[in-house]
Amino acid sequence: MPNTSSSQSFTSFVTGWLIRHRYFVEQLMCASSLDETNRISLEEQQSLVTQFLSHCLQYYQEKFASVSLAGDNVFTFFCPPWFNSYAKLILWVGDFKPSLVFKLTEVSVDNLTRHQKDRISSLKSDTRRKEREVMRDFALVQQSVADPPVMLAARRVGAVGMVDGEESDLEEAMEVLKAGMAAAMNNADQLRCSTVGKVVEILTPPQAIKVLKTIGELHLRLREVNSERDHQRA
Repeated sequence: MPNTSSSQSFTSFVTGWLIRHRYFVEQLMCASSLDETNRISLEEQQSLVTQFLSHCLQYYQEKFASVSLAGDNVFTFFCPPWFNSYAKLILWVGDFKPSLVFKLTEVSVDNLTRHQKDRISSLKSDTRRKEREVMRDFALVQQSVADPPVMLAARRVGAVGMVDGEESDLEEAMEVLKAGMAAAMNNADQLRCSTVGKVVEILTPPQAIKVLKTIGELHLRLREVNSERDHQRA
């Protein structure tokens, strides 16, 4: 039987996670605004970076567990109710596009060394290649459901009725689709996490704090702005 509560459970988790997220963003903002004389130590900055990354990883670990249990509800995670209308416009396989991190790094840090720029450029190329691989696999999953035998069986639903074997063929195709979409989302989430982690490895702690602050602020801003718009529309 499909799990009808997995997305609802994750929605509840996100509510609490966002409270912690706001706290971490405030901590990052405070750390990035201090001048040289008042700045916290490099060890404290690195600790804050590590805590924020662990906080973000928790989100994707919980999401992976929920998607695994979702059953028919797996489709909910591709247009999640915990995202508001504007945030949904930038969705890429259920969340932000990994290469967005590089744009946010460019606007956040203006003192990258030549060596850092070269490493980030190489990582960007590798990330975009992996993005294409994710989209290729995702397209193949969708295409498999559009194969003529499956579409013929689907058209019979609610019409003339299915002949022997067609209903099971359709159910099997839908199971393949759900499993394939869940796998594609998991691969995309892994790429999102690894991309952020690899960018942070290239940066110094003060630089990493600025980038993570921008990422965290963007997430909150998209939700807050569109909460107001959604409320006005309602």
